[in-house]
Amino acid sequence: MISQFFILSSKGDPLIYKDFRGDSGGRDVAELFYRKLTGLPGDESPVVMHHDGRHFIHIRHSSLYLVVTTSENVSPFSLLELLSRLATLLGDYCGSLGEGTISRNVALVYELLDEVLSQKNEVFLDVVERLSVLIASNGSLLKVDVQGEIRLKSFLPSGSEMRIGLTEEFCVGKSELRGYGPGIRVDEVSFHSSVNLDEFESHRILRLQPPQGELTVMRYQLSDDLPSPLPFRLFPSVQWDRGSGRLQVYLKLRCDLPSKR
Repeated sequence: MISQFFILSSKGDPLIYKDFRGDSGGRDVAELFYRKLTGLPGDESPVVMHHDGRHFIHIRHSSLYLVVTTSENVSPFSLLELLSRLATLLGDYCGSLGEGTISRNVALVYELLDEVLSQKNEVFLDVVERLSVLIASNGSLLKVDVQGEIRLKSFLPSGSEMRIGLTEEFCVGKSELRGYGPGIRVDEVSFHSSVNLDEFESHRILRLQPPQGELTVMRYQLSDDLPSPLPFRLFPSVQWDRGSGRLQVYLKLRCDLPSKR
């Protein structure tokens, strides 16, 4: 759909250039756009321009021009909305959207463009865990709770079937034992409505046909009985100054994970 995306300064200097199709004339297209833009009379230039079978759609944000080109019959309103949201996204990540911030964050901008605009058959799978711990004043554990999620971001065509295999030793509940190892146990588990569980009990395989975008494939929870030590230790110190009536609390956190992780 999109042939090119580029960001120009107020003087027409290309700050960012991304060619998605490789058949659009290279960086000369950015120069062509700026010449046509500055050659128009008046200060109000049209946001949609046409030249030699190519459509230019742009917005102006601060002193920058954000431009997409396409040779297809695409609604300009959808591309203008895309540019507006992209400007907001870049501003959020860079702190603000200007020539200086773009120049200082070129690698980050290209990474965001690859994720937002590139149409590749890619899948990203993340395991995100939140650890809540209640620790006594002597450093002993009183309560531990782990809440985890398996998050999927899919850029595959809608309807593509995917199979996610968990380890055979994955157990749900304290009474279930599987495999010959110590097992990976959780207390509770829930799945997205699109997940097919026909092979989960026998082979620990999750089948699904995810739409494009993000979804949480599985949520799980584990309390108290952790299979391994905590990745950190907390050393509290409490001091009471009677003269000033001030209570001072010092917390020393030590991470026991190897630095390479």
